[in-house]
Amino acid sequence: MARKEKLTLDSNTLLHDLERPKFSHFLTSTVVAVKRFANSLSGNFKEAKDRTIDIEDEDPELFGYFVEYLYRDRSILSRAINHYSEYFTLARLYAMGERLVAEAFQATCLWRFTQSLEAQSPISEEVICDLLQLACTEITERVREDPLRSQIFWFGGRKVATLQQSGTFRQMLHDLPDLGRHLCLWVNKDKPPAAGKPNQQLFERFGLESEHNLVKVADLTLNADKECV
Repeated sequence: MARKEKLTLDSNTLLHDLERPKFSHFLTSTVVAVKRFANSLSGNFKEAKDRTIDIEDEDPELFGYFVEYLYRDRSILSRAINHYSEYFTLARLYAMGERLVAEAFQATCLWRFTQSLEAQSPISEEVICDLLQLACTEITERVREDPLRSQIFWFGGRKVATLQQSGTFRQMLHDLPDLGRHLCLWVNKDKPPAAGKPNQQLFERFGLESEHNLVKVADLTLNADKECV
């Protein structure tokens, strides 16, 4: 039985499925922020008829950060990085933004990531390996290098001597043939330019129609009505 959180915002209902992201009765700002949703909700598609999009290929917890970004100024994107593990979370969010075609969301993820990343940033070898794998497998390679991939490969290039002592890293070089090539291109190179602060923040403020208890949804705190379906 799937558990869902229902948010009553203005005259619309935003439905967040805790097992699989799904949105029903879309709010305008959600559609504006995500071109993929806007396309699906137009024309003769089933999603347009049902006014519901089922996002089967996204991690519900990760997608929850996107909900926070849109409707509550309390997400990981509203503050500086507190722990090195958050670099990987931001990179995952950036990759999700590419899949959703949510350009402003991607820009905010990139800004937060580059705002803190320096040559001596204390990031564990495990997280560096996770970042390198994500850059190779989840972010599209382009003729003009993706800005987040550039940041990750630059940082990895700075740490190659240390990473070579890691069995995980050596296995990655075997499994991901392009990884070594990308790292070699960034060894001894200057840091890529940091991303500027996005011109427009999409944190929207909506008045609640009624009072709700605060409940915990994964890592998110939302004003919500809990219901079982």
